[in-house]
Amino acid sequence: MEPWLEAFARANFLRSTDTAHDLKTPLNVAVLNLELMRMRLRKIAGGTEDEKVAAYASSLELELRRMARIFDTFFLLSTPPKNEGDPALIDVVPICREVASNAGFDLPISDTALVRVHESRIREAFKMFFEGASQIFKEESRRAEASSDTHFHVLLSGVPRIDELELSKVFKFYYTDLNGNPDLSLAAARLIAETYGGELSTIESDKVSMRISFPLGDQ
Repeated sequence: MEPWLEAFARANFLRSTDTAHDLKTPLNVAVLNLELMRMRLRKIAGGTEDEKVAAYASSLELELRRMARIFDTFFLLSTPPKNEGDPALIDVVPICREVASNAGFDLPISDTALVRVHESRIREAFKMFFEGASQIFKEESRRAEASSDTHFHVLLSGVPRIDELELSKVFKFYYTDLNGNPDLSLAAARLIAETYGGELSTIESDKVSMRISFPLGDQ
């Protein structure tokens, strides 16, 4: 990293918590005032609430809460976890296998893969990766495999639940799942992977595949 970029990174680390709080405060105030406005409008209307007003208010509240989650997730995961010290060389295979099993994936792998990471953060990355893929792939079509070269790779593939899946959107913090709910899982998994020198990418063929990778050792 260029020396001048290191200063940017240090400033981000030092100020991330305060910035997240400063950004969330006006959002929380906005949510509170939105509810007060709805109560005032119901009172003016004699105790009833106009359907359109209720729909607009619900939409506004959803977006405000979504923004708060984005701020929380980004500023938390773009900085090292607190009280864990420096990242250590950890065998990520048992962690990945456990998380995969909890998400309903069979991941047959017994090799060792040492990656320099924080254990809590790598566990969170795998958890979000498998959970996000679970929402996208049809359950009966899901497959998982792992491999190693200079990196430890986990590849998930399957048939999308919808015919025209826009892969460019599923890794965005603003992504909305098939049920209309905000879903930050794949965006968060990609952010964690990138903070440790890895990546999360997609491959399109007859099926859709997602691959998360972390560099082995001290590359």
